[in-house]
Amino acid sequence: MSVSSNKPETVLRDQAISWLRERLPSGWSIEDATALAQGEELPPAASAISLKDQRGTFATIAVEEKQSLSPRGAIGLLSPLGQTARRLAGNVPLLVVAPWLSERTQALLADEEINYIDLTGNALIRLDNPALYLQAAGASRNPAPKERGKAQLRGSKAARLIRLLVDARPPYGVRELAEVADLAPGYVSRLLDTMYSEALIERSPRGPVKSVEIEGLLNRWAGSYDVFKANEAATFIAPEGLDSLLQRLMQDPGVGTRIAITGSFAASRIAPVASPALLTAYCDPPALIANDFGLLPADEGANVALLQPFDRVVWLRTAKDGGLRYAAPSQVAVDCLSGNGRMPAEGKALLDWMLANESEWRADSLGALRS
Repeated sequence: MSVSSNKPETVLRDQAISWLRERLPSGWSIEDATALAQGEELPPAASAISLKDQRGTFATIAVEEKQSLSPRGAIGLLSPLGQTARRLAGNVPLLVVAPWLSERTQALLADEEINYIDLTGNALIRLDNPALYLQAAGASRNPAPKERGKAQLRGSKAARLIRLLVDARPPYGVRELAEVADLAPGYVSRLLDTMYSEALIERSPRGPVKSVEIEGLLNRWAGSYDVFKANEAATFIAPEGLDSLLQRLMQDPGVGTRIAITGSFAASRIAPVASPALLTAYCDPPALIANDFGLLPADEGANVALLQPFDRVVWLRTAKDGGLRYAAPSQVAVDCLSGNGRMPAEGKALLDWMLANESEWRADSLGALRS
């Protein structure tokens, strides 16, 4: 295939074509179809490719090439692309090609049934006719970041702000959030700017937060957090079994200690997926809990994990149920989403419950979290 233009956008399309050609099923073909698509009233700025299966069935795909595309930019892109699709007989597949797309941007595009490929290998192609489903994972971080000085959504300070945003309904402003989280207003403002650019919150310029994308924000946090690494974790075996340990915790949590159950046991009491096998709990201090209850250190076969909290935010909105204290649903959700084994599935089930039952766990205002 010869290409007459050397524009960066053309390079993106050509690289996407090469990437697809190596991964298509045997007998399939792909080619630049921009010239042909112009006859179908494709907008002048857009290009197109054509995919053909082994039986000769083909689909023309409109291509939108972007040198960069943030989640916020993706939201603005969806509507014009939808209009383009309607002009092209109502059901023309759409493909976004970029050097790199964040997980949040990928999710927004997928929700709108827009295909995408980035040059690091992140891709999702879904076609009905000819039938094709192709998904691949590439870089999770931008290999060529351009934004310098941008506040990062990771670490204990960011976690405090995320917990407030998730646990209390807006509206609330920078200074109010900073006061409750015990953070500098300037830092909170920069974090909110980052969240806005990633389409995780909605706010007017310099105005209060109006809405929060709960699922997106918790998934974004989980992507830079690991419950067993961010917290100082120690694993044990409860020699008399977990049922006996839970009964003892109900009766006497230990003198001078505090404990809040998280992970599988906390998630399963709200949105059960399977019988939990690992009791994970925040403790202060873990060594005293382990000693008081006769837990045996174990690197393998452990059924108890005690966590020294990464930040005091884990104690925010803990609640008692049946004599046991549990971490807040938002903390349990991110702990499970970032955990191992079946914990991410348990976190997803809990998150689904949270989204469907917001009034049962979310405070009506930020002021309710001050106490």
